[in-house]
Amino acid sequence: MTPTCEPVPTSVPRDPRDLRDARDTRDAFVPGGECPEVASLVTPYLRIIRAVLPAVEAERFFIRALAAHEEERRRAGAPQLGFSAYLWDGLGETWGGSLAQTSAWEAMQAIRHVVRKAPRADLAAYLHLGLRMSAETQVPVVA
Repeated sequence: MTPTCEPVPTSVPRDPRDLRDARDTRDAFVPGGECPEVASLVTPYLRIIRAVLPAVEAERFFIRALAAHEEERRRAGAPQLGFSAYLWDGLGETWGGSLAQTSAWEAMQAIRHVVRKAPRADLAAYLHLGLRMSAETQVPVVA
């Protein structure tokens, strides 16, 4: 990853529906101002989450992830448990009982790890993208 990656130009498609036929990570949706290289690494994980979870559950997962991210940011500089603990707590006691949920959890951890390694990447932008993707009824399964 290039720490000096420039924001994507406005000519890049900004509609998540453009992902329907995108089988190649080079065709990744790029949130405004985000680096195409980071987007190409994060988008497949967003697709995994959307592919393995029913739409309603994926939407809930992304909402909880956004809340966990905001909680972590709110507590920046103070002792805290961190994103994963806040997400786990937000998902409740019934989360994690299925292979699909485990897969979604691991994909989210990968997203967070990639974004943290890119100095200017914005996790919230990708979580909002995942939330929009959850509203789509026909998102292709990652091959």
